[in-house]
This record gives sequence, C-alpha cells and structure tokens, in this order.
Amino acid sequence: MTTPRATPAGVPGTAQASASTVAPARPAGAIPAGPVGTNGSATPSPSASSDRGTSATAAPRKTKGTRRPPRLASLQLKRVDPWTVLKISLIVAIVMFFVWMIAVGVLYLSLGSMDVWTRINTTYKTLVTPDSGTGTTGDLITPSGVFLVTAVIGAINIVLFTALSTIAAFVYNAAAGMSGGVEITLGERD
Repeated sequence: MTTPRATPAGVPGTAQASASTVAPARPAGAIPAGPVGTNGSATPSPSASSDRGTSATAAPRKTKGTRRPPRLASLQLKRVDPWTVLKISLIVAIVMFFVWMIAVGVLYLSLGSMDVWTRINTTYKTLVTPDSGTGTTGDLITPSGVFLVTAVIGAINIVLFTALSTIAAFVYNAAAGMSGGVEITLGERD
C-alpha cells in the first residue's frame, strides 16, 4: 500500500503517490492491483478482470431456479398519425384488390367447369330472343364482362377503404384527445 505524499507548497489539498514506494508482496491467486489513483487507492486494471474472467465487483449470477416474472407496461395510445394510416390502408386495399380478383377468377372457373354459365346464357337467350327468330342476342355472362365488373368494384373498394381508414384515424385522434386514448398493456414473453 502506498502512502500519499504532500505536494509542493502552493497547491493545497492534492496528493500524489510516491514513485519510490515498493508494493508489498501479494498472495498467490490475488488479482494484481492497477495504477494508484489520486487519492492513494488502487484503481482496477482493465486487464485484471480479463485475466480471471470475472471482476471482484461483478454481481453474482442468477441461478436458473430464480426467474423473475415477466414485466408488464400499461400504455395509452394517444394519437394515430393519419398519413401513416393512409399509406398502410392504401397498401392493404391494393393487396385485397388482387385477392378479390383471384377469388372471382377461381369462382368463375369453378362455376364454368360445372356448365353454370352456359345454362344461364342459354336461358337468357331463350327469354330475350323474339319469336320471329330474326334477332340474335349475345351471352349475358362473359369472362370479359365478369372481370370488368370485378375490377370496377375492386377499384371502388380501394378508394372507400383508404378514405374511411384515414377518416377513422382523425376521429380516433379527436376522441383520444377527449378521453385519453385506448389503454394497452404490454408484457415480456415468458
């Protein structure tokens, strides 16, 4: 252990370690001390903790038997950004448009394989064709007609879904301003 030595006159209150003091012998297995600090105490060396793998001041490890329960946090959803709601709802609406088109296509093909469309078209021609037989009428249900109507309905759904979602974000922000918002409890996984 080193003893502090007074500094030259004119600098009161500071102490420096003596360079001529010899460190006492330490027992085998002890962690070597680092450089001496300004107050005379030994400061730990950065390599001292890496020599042994653990530090003398490290907290004890938790055993597997003592697990703490998962933490819970109660939060309030105060505001929803309308611009992000617009972007997300537009993307979701476009994806749902393609899902809608594929579903109608599968339904059209499956009903077509059961000759539903030919029977409907034959019945339509029988009902609409005049008795004289001179006039000819086209089919009522065609693939182009079905997919055109499906695309128009899907485009209307895109516009309505996006607009209503954005309006819902504005309405939620106004309601959350008055009531404080929806309370959400989040928790860690077990």
